[in-house]
Amino acid sequence: MTNTRARSALLALLLITAACGRDDGETAPETDDETTTTAADGGDDGGEDATALDAGGFGDLEAVCQDGDASGATAQGVTDTEISVATISDKGFDGLNKEIYDTALAFTEWCNEQGGILGREIVLTDADAALSNYEPVVQDACERDFALVGGGAVIDDDVNNVRVGCELPSIPGYVVSETARVADLQVQPVPNPLDRIGAGRYQAAKALFPDGIGKFGIMTSDFASVLFVRDQLVNTAEDLGFTVDYTLNYAPAGETGWDNFARDIKDQGIKILEFIGQPANMAALDQAFENAGYRPDLVLLSSNFYDETYKAASAGVAGRTFIQSLYHPLELADDSKGTQDYLDLMAQYNPGGKVAQLGQQTLSAFLLFAQAATECGSDLTSACLLDAAASQEEWTGGGMHAPQSPGNTEPSPCFLVLGLGADGFEYDEEATRPTDGDGLYNCDPENVSDVSD
Repeated sequence: MTNTRARSALLALLLITAACGRDDGETAPETDDETTTTAADGGDDGGEDATALDAGGFGDLEAVCQDGDASGATAQGVTDTEISVATISDKGFDGLNKEIYDTALAFTEWCNEQGGILGREIVLTDADAALSNYEPVVQDACERDFALVGGGAVIDDDVNNVRVGCELPSIPGYVVSETARVADLQVQPVPNPLDRIGAGRYQAAKALFPDGIGKFGIMTSDFASVLFVRDQLVNTAEDLGFTVDYTLNYAPAGETGWDNFARDIKDQGIKILEFIGQPANMAALDQAFENAGYRPDLVLLSSNFYDETYKAASAGVAGRTFIQSLYHPLELADDSKGTQDYLDLMAQYNPGGKVAQLGQQTLSAFLLFAQAATECGSDLTSACLLDAAASQEEWTGGGMHAPQSPGNTEPSPCFLVLGLGADGFEYDEEATRPTDGDGLYNCDPENVSDVSD
């Protein structure tokens, strides 16, 4: 029950990271907690299968990693030859968010093979918080590493101010708690503030029902941090003209009464349903709707439902869904060099690793770190790293996601909608209504909602 509760908490909490789909793949080789990795054998040999990765670039970024002559012990964890960084995850808790470390490992091995950061190899520490050990692994990093890069943990509410207290910079893959979202000494590749949220799926629903619609319902995992998000979304829906007629908090550890919920939603005539939680629970509700012979006209979901387990369970059963995402769909990787390079990176440097959108968030953070550290060169310090990272404009992680501004706390207005059809996930151009020419995203400023008190 505890494991299920934690998984539910993670997947629901990751709603507020704005881009956190989970896509199950093969498992990576087991690694011990806090083991270090430097350059490893592997990767492409430059033959017929060579990709742009072999030139040290990624997507539309050139010379991400390269040889050079950067030198000097400019900060803790930095020497003439190495830069020590730590990546936090919860993978020690039943493999939770293991794609984070899998991607960090692939990036590190690739980057070091290209020459590292101007000749300095990245030494990667596996800082496994295992759900309940966030502060201890941060304290260890405080005594060893230059920075935290690409990580994320479910329970990241650093109540003792350990990271900032030891002046350890962070470029995270995602942050969850209110404390972490506003903490100092960090630059988020995809900003996630407290008082402004991307509400593109609500705008898409509003366009689908231009005359407005009542009978809006929201189901939420009964977990304190998730209820905070629920309240933000209720305010957003009401501000956009929807009438919230139905709210229900279900047990985080899962329910056995999904058929009862489906009948209740049918009896109340709910037309639009927002569901916050984990894909397995939504799949159970989809089946309950099938049993009840009723579905809402539309189900709104965050990007953590862009998930292979949800696809396997609900393709052909789910009704119309709007899954909001910031990332170019993996199904359309042929149209995105950055997305294809992510798949190639994993295939070449960690073929047993898990491929998932959360891994792409980690990769975006590592790419931002590499760009910033390269700019700093022989003057690599915490202040220089964070200033250089924050100065990046129109950041897309090499083309993997919609443009972001890491240096501020304004979420991106850009989004796209994915649906779940009988054959799997599909880009929904009609619902997205792209505004970026031949691109996929809708970037109307109205997609960002103010949820401040």
